Amino acid sequence: MFKLTSSKICDMSKFLSFKHELATHDVDLHPSELHGLMVGYVCGAGSELNLDQRRALYINWLDADVPDDLLTMLDAAHDQAVENLDEFANFEFRLLIPADDQPIQERAMSIALWCSGFLSGLGESGRQIDQEQGDAAEALGVIARIAAMTDEVPEGEDNEEDLTEIEEFVRVSTLLVFAETRPGRPH
Repeated sequence: MFKLTSSKICDMSKFLSFKHELATHDVDLHPSELHGLMVGYVCGAGSELNLDQRRALYINWLDADVPDDLLTMLDAAHDQAVENLDEFANFEFRLLIPADDQPIQERAMSIALWCSGFLSGLGESGRQIDQEQGDAAEALGVIARIAAMTDEVPEGEDNEEDLTEIEEFVRVSTLLVFAETRPGRPH
């Protein structure tokens, strides 16, 4: 049985807050995709951007004038992503997706959108992952296949287990990509 932990409640609250803020400001971008975009960019470019540079990115990604409250929310998500990706974060990094009590199809679609955003953010950062980077390159190939998921996912215990495994794979793969691509690491 699924147990709602405090980190799951916090993640669910963040997802709903992002969803609400994006809808309030007529931004046509899914919260999971936006989070993936941000995390992918952090994995490729690192956390060295100053506040003005990050805000310019957010405005570009959202393709709209972005109010201060949404910019503040994005900055907080960026800072938390950087902190949770760090090697000393005890694997606290989580994807921003709907809670486990939401329909499986919505969660599967959100994971696919997160992966799509992640790959876009990594690409936009200018960071190239070549085949010599082995595990990271392989993980990105699988993330690309997940991003392309379009099949309907019916409710069921087996599908729940599969989706949990996919989410965990993406989470751990993101940590791997961050570790392999972070600035200052020898190539």
